[in-house]
Amino acid sequence: MPILTSLARAKINLTLHVGRVNSLGYHPLHSLVVFADIGDILSAKISDKFSLEINGPFAEALSQGNDNLVLKAAKSTALANKVQIKLAYILTKNLPVSSGIGVGSADAAAAVRLLGKFNGDGKNSLGTQLIEIGADVPVCFKSKTCILEGIGEEITPLPNLGQVAAVLINPDVAVSTAEIFKAFDGGGKSSDFILSGKSLLEMAKLGRNDLQSAAVKNVPVIQTVLEQIQGQNGCNLARMSGSGATCFGLFEDMGKARNAAVLIQKKHPNWWCVPTMLGDTAM
Repeated sequence: MPILTSLARAKINLTLHVGRVNSLGYHPLHSLVVFADIGDILSAKISDKFSLEINGPFAEALSQGNDNLVLKAAKSTALANKVQIKLAYILTKNLPVSSGIGVGSADAAAAVRLLGKFNGDGKNSLGTQLIEIGADVPVCFKSKTCILEGIGEEITPLPNLGQVAAVLINPDVAVSTAEIFKAFDGGGKSSDFILSGKSLLEMAKLGRNDLQSAAVKNVPVIQTVLEQIQGQNGCNLARMSGSGATCFGLFEDMGKARNAAVLIQKKHPNWWCVPTMLGDTAM
């Protein structure tokens, strides 16, 4: 019986411009989104029922029951598309949860990708209803550099922007997205939606993360993380991703990113700190 595997890549918001909540209760977004070359690993094989087993460094933070997004995504997709094949999933949880890098959505997207592979869905048509599972699931399904708009349903690919060296850091703090948006509504500042620049770094520098100030007020250690990144040799930009608490630093090259990760990890051994490449490899 074959076992297939999919990488659930970490999603990074290089920019995140947030509009005021609308009459439907949603915040319109505009975000430059990239994906890391690291992530959770989801494997699957054909089974008589859907099931999920979780291992890895962050396994204890997740439920293996029906409330897990992997099973929710798989079951709802199978039901909506009248898919008969069921899968037993094994998730190796390498990324911290509730961390602003879309890990639950990436896992859900990977579950649907694997379901499609086992059902011979080469065109990925099973992924058409993913917005119903979660706002970030559609963009994680594509896992490509893009501009994300609306509440997550408008995705504009940005090919040929290449990659940039980075460090990702989470200070071992889980952040509630709902609480950060609530704080933003209480006094945050929205910004214009900007799209220009010829590289990921240029585009990132032209933007901002409108949720960052609210997150820092709620979780002050985020500011400490940003300062640690900014103080490293070769750092071009330090910013929070999503609603936090994970922050990223963009570096001149991978060597400087690795050195920065080592130095920060020595000073803060309890932080999750990894060097990575963000963006898409050349086609």
